Amino acid sequence: MRNKKYRFAMYPAWEYRREIEDLNALSDKGWQLEKCGTLHSVFYRDESVRYRYALDYNQNIDDPARYRDTFAEQGWQFVNDTFNGWHVFRKRYDPSLPPEEYDIYTDEQSVQDMASRWSRLAYVFGTIELICAAMNLFALFGRLSIINIAMALVCLILGVVILVGARRIRRPETAGMPRKSLRWCFAVVFILLALGLVFGLNHLGAISTSEYVYDPDLPPWTWEMSVPLPDFYTLEVEADTDANVEITVTDKSGAVLETMGGGGDLRAKETMFLLPGKYDVTVQYAPDTEPGTTGMFRFEVD
Repeated sequence: MRNKKYRFAMYPAWEYRREIEDLNALSDKGWQLEKCGTLHSVFYRDESVRYRYALDYNQNIDDPARYRDTFAEQGWQFVNDTFNGWHVFRKRYDPSLPPEEYDIYTDEQSVQDMASRWSRLAYVFGTIELICAAMNLFALFGRLSIINIAMALVCLILGVVILVGARRIRRPETAGMPRKSLRWCFAVVFILLALGLVFGLNHLGAISTSEYVYDPDLPPWTWEMSVPLPDFYTLEVEADTDANVEITVTDKSGAVLETMGGGGDLRAKETMFLLPGKYDVTVQYAPDTEPGTTGMFRFEVD
């Protein structure tokens, strides 16, 4: 049987009482707190004792030794403190004693001051996330891609969660976002970030430049591209020629997916949803083009 347990959990500041309840429940199961952290805690196995825990928030302690002695005189054992001002204490549990025996003095004004500071920051960051979501949605008009869609949803979810948390910090008596819903939100954010990273790293970003001399006896000029992931891809074409040209995108079965063309200083851009596979970009002059006509073509897929 293992004697150490590492628990990863993050409690919002306004739910410190729930953290105490969880620590008490773990103690009843034989897991006693060794070190409490902001994101993770360490427990050791000891079924011979049960504790009741308490958290005190105080960032202005002039004499730490005296501060701890004050609680020790009331039977509270100091466990550790965290970098953000929380101090963890515990007391042996005796079921014959009244519940008031396990109440600890907490500087509620300090807690309220902390909540006020954190709520202001939360409102700022929540608003920034919503602005980023709007910017990513606006970017979709210029470049439709899964990574932009994923980033817009990530910023939108985080913005809503942070703003709900900001309200909850100021008014802890109100109903906040359920823990299960919060877990689902962060799970979706993680998945969207992973998708954004994968799709962002696998975009083509390919450029091909070629000079094409018209010869009716030669086949059209063809450039093959390979698509690694399904996504929206933008094909930009630049052509400088006196004759009309036609650019087509086909899959390996010969099915035409996109056609663009024109003459002179041609600038064209088309967005296509492509599945993984190989595709051909083909350039050919109009049938009545004079022999010897030349043209410079540039392709970029992103």
